[in-house]
Amino acid sequence: MGNFVYLLNMRKIYIYYSIVLAIVVLPFTGKAQYFYNRFGAHNEWVFGAGPSQFLGDLGGSPTVGTHFLKDFNFQAIRYGGFVGYRDFINPVLAVRGTLIGGMVSGFDNLSSEPYRHNRNLNFRSPILELSAQAEYYFYQSSHIGHRYHIKHAHGFKRFNIDGYVFVGLGGLYFNPQGKYIDGTWYNLRPLSTEGEGLPGGPKEYSQFALSIPAGIGFKYNVNPQFTIGLEISDRIWTSSDYIDDAHNVYYDNAAILAAKGPIAAYFADPALHTIVQEFPPDKTGLERADSKHNDTYMFTFLTFTYSPSPFHRRTRSKF
Repeated sequence: MGNFVYLLNMRKIYIYYSIVLAIVVLPFTGKAQYFYNRFGAHNEWVFGAGPSQFLGDLGGSPTVGTHFLKDFNFQAIRYGGFVGYRDFINPVLAVRGTLIGGMVSGFDNLSSEPYRHNRNLNFRSPILELSAQAEYYFYQSSHIGHRYHIKHAHGFKRFNIDGYVFVGLGGLYFNPQGKYIDGTWYNLRPLSTEGEGLPGGPKEYSQFALSIPAGIGFKYNVNPQFTIGLEISDRIWTSSDYIDDAHNVYYDNAAILAAKGPIAAYFADPALHTIVQEFPPDKTGLERADSKHNDTYMFTFLTFTYSPSPFHRRTRSKF
């Protein structure tokens, strides 16, 4: 029931922001189409690389588990990169296909929150995401101002920066792995750390999920064909809470030991036993992770674009 209410709320939020974006964008479409018809089509190849951050059940800030940027942990930063293709429907609206490859991670022992630290779960996971996004350019230097910074010239000076916001829909693949005490990394899904696939346990989870990427970006126009920029790309929702292999409650550890072996039993409960008022030895049914919120992640990319067909602005005043 809790997951259903959460998904319903997320759907309402997504619909709300979609309506707001439509209200903002629609008044500009007539003017944008004029520019598009006059100056021609435009497309770009987009490349980017930068740090990633996981926002889920593992690791996080020195406080009790939260969500979004409040749970940011610099020590868990990993990296990713992407390649994409952007096609402008008109000068202020574009669509983009993006393929992202990266790594996310989380380590409870990096958090100073006592219970998180004592839980001692850890993971890393590659992320491979393919998405389609709609972009709205709320500021474009190419459509305002004069071209050269000439003294006493009328009008605004051009700032060669474009700003845009975006939202889209994507599909992702993940494969959570855990670091054993000897430093070896093991795939966690086959180990059934919460009893997935075992008698009385939940079903095995899928390693494929949906995501909603959204964010903001800025581009500096080096020349009509090349730009460099910065883009913050957050996943405001994913359909999985298993990116870190932690979702719900502890399963009978003795049953995991019998069915999957000692390594699986360790990853199911690697607690440090550092809290005086420790949980009982048998944690079966106790909360292992927050099942009310799905996992998310974000990237901050330095971007580079190349346009084989830049806008032709023949009629713009040089002054």
